[in-house]
Amino acid sequence: MKHDATTVVVSLPDAAATRELGATVAKACAPGTIVLLRGPLGAGKTTFADGFAQALGAGKATSPTFVIAHAHESGRIPLWHLDLYRMEDERQVAELDLAQYVSDGAITLCEWPERAQATWPADVLAVDFSIEGAGRRAELSSGGARSQAILDALR
Repeated sequence: MKHDATTVVVSLPDAAATRELGATVAKACAPGTIVLLRGPLGAGKTTFADGFAQALGAGKATSPTFVIAHAHESGRIPLWHLDLYRMEDERQVAELDLAQYVSDGAITLCEWPERAQATWPADVLAVDFSIEGAGRRAELSSGGARSQAILDALR
């Protein structure tokens, strides 16, 4: 793991490591946290989300690509898991009313957040995934005090 003041880089050799990173991040999150998962298809976003949801006690997470959002209300903190992969333009994004999925009492975890860039506040935890050979790489960066506290907890 490499890091500077606002970034942590983690090498993820397999799916188990990706789930473990998701679980570790979840344990550091408080209600109101927004986590944005970016990267190409197959880079580990949903695998991370699964580890994250399970660590919250919310059960297994699957990709909500076709339904846009899954609510996980049974864990220690309610979780909204969003997937905006199918969104093609700003009109479609506006029709979703994404603000309903952002709450001070829940965590919002979003795959393909770049499809709705204007939606997110500055203080988000961004997790950028990339594929490196047979493994993956995650670069976590903070956008403000709440997300910086999560990065500090990871160190």
